[in-house]
Amino acid sequence: MAGTRGIARFRGEQLNNKLMRNNHFDVANKINEKYVDIDFHAHREILEDTKIDVLVQKNGAVVGAGVNFIDITNDILNTNVAVDSSTEGTVVGVAIQLRKNGTEDFPLIDEDGDRVYGKVRETTGKYFLDFFSEVNGAEVAYTFTEAETIDFKYITRTNLSVIPVDAIVNGGAGFVADAVDAEAYMNLRQLMKDIYGGAGTLDNDGNANLGTSVVTQIANEVQARTDADTLIRSDLASTAALKGASLVGVIVDANYTGVTVQAVLSNLASRLKSTEDLTSGIADREADSANGYFQAGDFGTAEGRIVDLEAVADAEFKAQADRLDKLEGEEEEVVYEAVGGETEYVFLNGLAKPKTVLLFINGQVQTPGINFEYLTNADGEIRGVNFAPETLKVVEGTPDVLYIKYKRL
Repeated sequence: MAGTRGIARFRGEQLNNKLMRNNHFDVANKINEKYVDIDFHAHREILEDTKIDVLVQKNGAVVGAGVNFIDITNDILNTNVAVDSSTEGTVVGVAIQLRKNGTEDFPLIDEDGDRVYGKVRETTGKYFLDFFSEVNGAEVAYTFTEAETIDFKYITRTNLSVIPVDAIVNGGAGFVADAVDAEAYMNLRQLMKDIYGGAGTLDNDGNANLGTSVVTQIANEVQARTDADTLIRSDLASTAALKGASLVGVIVDANYTGVTVQAVLSNLASRLKSTEDLTSGIADREADSANGYFQAGDFGTAEGRIVDLEAVADAEFKAQADRLDKLEGEEEEVVYEAVGGETEYVFLNGLAKPKTVLLFINGQVQTPGINFEYLTNADGEIRGVNFAPETLKVVEGTPDVLYIKYKRL
């Protein structure tokens, strides 16, 4: 082989397009990557140039009463503002749906039934979440009337080269306004199952899956409900047995018997009739009472007879009171001749009223507290007089004479 130039081989510049096919290469002997010229940087630039909005969720944000915005600066991942669709950063001014902490994506509703939502706002590098609601179709600022714990998601604009691997998982179950995610499809399947049952499918063949359409079923249900309501009203208005008031229940009460309105009415009517029968015979008095206080007569009603009883009794009580006052007002007179040596005298006809006792000895008036003292019982009531140490005397056969006058107690 001397003088030859060696074995002829292909050079890289000789491999033109379509000159070689896959079967020209041995899968067991791969080409080293240093011989393959791929511009990986250009491919990365494609990913970097492709922007995507990712939802970032924040749970457990506390909003105080009387507040219409909160500071969320510490929750912002990218503090740059996404001023347009090609700029990465935090998207501001877009309506963001809120929910009560821990609920199943149910939107936050105010006391008037309007949806409460938020918008991210940036001011001198700080980020705030402002709250709004719609009143008569117009957006107005919303102030929380009481403290609330909420969840929210804001939008950060990034590119496909740095998007987190779990961005769709953590960011897709969203309640951000106008967001489209996998839940839209899952909710459609859920709706299909609820309508057609567990065996239903989204076959999209154009044929009805129900023998009776949902609209017809609703119309039938409305008509059935209307017929049932009419029947109920007719039964309640009926006077037939086991209808009307017999269909309406009542609570149990010790003051009546029965568990329906009809049964209770019957029980009360029976008791009322018994009461009328009881009182119908007491409106008149056929003869005078045994002692003659109550006279015979017809008083019209039981109440009239009771009034007559009260009038007679009142008159008799007044007469008795007058007689008692007269008795109590009568005076007692006592004349006593001494036997000698007495130092006191006890009233024999009862106790005396205070300040009514007059004591005379041999015609001479005696002064209480000076010439004598009152004898009293344990209750302080006057029962006699005491003139010790003086004693009554009998001189030459002539006794001292006591004259006492008082009103009985």
